[in-house]
Amino acid sequence: MKNYAIVKALREANLDFVVLHTNQHQDPLLREVVFAEMGYVPDFIYPRSYSIGAAIDWVCEIIRTQQIDLILVNGDTAASIVGAVAAVYSDVGLAHVEAGLRAYDNRMYEERNRIMVDSAAHYLFTYTQHHAEYLKKIPDLRGRIFNVGNTTVDLIHDFSAELVKPRLDTYAYITLHRKEFTDSRTRMIDVFTTLNSLADEFDAMVFPIHPRTRDAMQNYGLSFDLLSRITVIDPVDPFTSLSYEKFAALIITDSGCIQEEAYIFGVPCVTVRNNTERPETIKVGANVLTGFSPGVIQDKICSQKSSGHQQFPPVYGDIGVGERIVQALRKHFINWRNY
Repeated sequence: MKNYAIVKALREANLDFVVLHTNQHQDPLLREVVFAEMGYVPDFIYPRSYSIGAAIDWVCEIIRTQQIDLILVNGDTAASIVGAVAAVYSDVGLAHVEAGLRAYDNRMYEERNRIMVDSAAHYLFTYTQHHAEYLKKIPDLRGRIFNVGNTTVDLIHDFSAELVKPRLDTYAYITLHRKEFTDSRTRMIDVFTTLNSLADEFDAMVFPIHPRTRDAMQNYGLSFDLLSRITVIDPVDPFTSLSYEKFAALIITDSGCIQEEAYIFGVPCVTVRNNTERPETIKVGANVLTGFSPGVIQDKICSQKSSGHQQFPPVYGDIGVGERIVQALRKHFINWRNY
């Protein structure tokens, strides 16, 4: 989804490109359904059970056989590392979209991925000026920096008509799945108990439970009685999730992307984490961090709920982000040795 705007701009510019899918997510909701909504499909899908090392070899082979000149990766996932390492060892250009994000927590896999990809990239496309300024301070960073905005702005603009209200009542929308949450039985109990106690603050609290979270509950022997007053549903596809976000009274999450989406929609957000790589959302009060303290979580949910929907400053830029990325590459990219 983060690459939708870039694929659209590449098509409109009539440039040759291919889309690779590393098959990290094999759930149909996370692949076929999303690509069908966006109107394009991967040209190559990794054909075996996912592993990082084998996926790198696979991308290297495609670079060779398709004579690819530049790899563009987005975000901080394992797929971004796969593409970056393949680009480095194939001697082709590398562009990183979502460059410069930092939570300043090297225990996070995502943080380590960001640092490595930023270090290797020839082109660094940032979502905000804050991220661009951070990158400028890194000694010996080889990439050229372009503050282009957030590709999610384009996605939400283009699909606004498809994002319909999923229910008529006033609800909070919950997503919780991060490793630092699911790795702790105590944290899960504390957070779930706190959320359950706040059910009367809304007509409903809707929680599409992530497979990792469900598995952790099972492994810890946790009963769904902890969530007895919360509407727990199966995972939803990303476009349905966007619809829930857009019309929520409040979003409670530990997702980085959802913090951005809440900001763009103007929906108040509570982030159940100790840190965030999206400080721009905190700065204007659109988002708050709670850590895992039940008292803090309760206080922040009640205070954020009262703030209501707002129009926040456009830190993520205007529509046309995909076009700006493609324009920058057309103007500056010759080959990986001359960028």
